[in-house]
Amino acid sequence: MITYIQLRCFLAVVDEMNFRRAAEHLNMTQPPLTRHIQALEHALDFDLFDRGGRNIRLTAAGAAFARSARLIVGQTNAAVIDARRIASGDEGSLTIGFTAASSYQFLPRFVKLLRERMPSVSLTLREMTSAQQLDALRLQQIDIGLSRPPILERGVRSVCVFREPLVLAVAKEHRLSQRPSVAVADLAGESLITYPPVEGAYFHGLITGLLQAMNVRVAETQHVTQTHSILALVGADLGVALVPRSAESIHFDNVIFRPLVEAHAVHAELVLAWRNDTGNPVSETALRYLTEFFAAATRRPDTQAGTA
Repeated sequence: MITYIQLRCFLAVVDEMNFRRAAEHLNMTQPPLTRHIQALEHALDFDLFDRGGRNIRLTAAGAAFARSARLIVGQTNAAVIDARRIASGDEGSLTIGFTAASSYQFLPRFVKLLRERMPSVSLTLREMTSAQQLDALRLQQIDIGLSRPPILERGVRSVCVFREPLVLAVAKEHRLSQRPSVAVADLAGESLITYPPVEGAYFHGLITGLLQAMNVRVAETQHVTQTHSILALVGADLGVALVPRSAESIHFDNVIFRPLVEAHAVHAELVLAWRNDTGNPVSETALRYLTEFFAAATRRPDTQAGTA
C-alpha cells in the first residue's frame, strides 16, 4: 500500500536529487527516508531512481510517477486545509431561518456581520414562521433561527437579541394621523387590521393582550398574515394597525406611523434559537460572533438589541 509519507519522501528526493538534502528538508535522518523510498518502489514494482552513477536520477517510470505524485500530494494538502477550516468553523455552510418581520431591520445587520466575519461561509436564508423554524431545527434543516418567543422545544436554546415597541400605522387622511403620538384608548371603535391567531400567533397575542389590558374595544377586526399586506390595507384607509416599529422601513405613500403613549407597555421580541447539539462548527463560530455583536448592540440605543 502506498502512503502519503512515502510520496512526500519521494518528491523531496526528486526536488533535491540528493537523499541527504531531502532528509534534511523533511527534518528526518537519511535511513528512514531511504526505507520509505524502498517501500514505495516495492509497492510499485519498478525502480524510481537510477542509482548506477555518482549522482541519482529519475527513471522514465519515476519521472512519470512524479507528475502524478505531485497532483496527489497537492490535492491531499488542499483537502487537509479545507477540512481544518471547516472544523474550525471558517468554511462550510450555514442555514438561517427568519421570520418575515425580522427582515425589515434586524436581518440585514445580522447577515452583514456574518459576511464580514465569515466570508468563506455559504449562507442560505429561509423565510419561515416561528413554528416552522422549531420544526426545522428539530429536523436539522436549519442551523440558526430568528424567531419569536417563547422557545419551548427540548434541546433548543434561545436568547433575546432584539426588542422594539409597537407603533400605530394609519392612513395620512385618518383622524389620528395629525397627532404626534397616540394612546391605545384612541383606538376604541376603530377598524383594526391585525395578525391572525394561528399564523401570526405571537403578534396577535401581543396586540389583543394590550387592547384587553387597556379595556379597549375596536369596531371590527380583519386578520392579515404579513406586515406589508397589513400596511397596504392601512394605506387604502380600511383600518388602522399596530405593527413593530421596524415596519417603518416599509414605505407606502399613504401610510404614516405614530408612536404609542404606552410604548413601554409592550415590546416585540426577536430571539436567536439553535440546537444544543448543533454538530456544525460553522454554527458554533457564527454564534460566537453574534454573541459579541449582541453584547455591543446593547450599548447602542438605536438598535434596542439585548440578551435579556
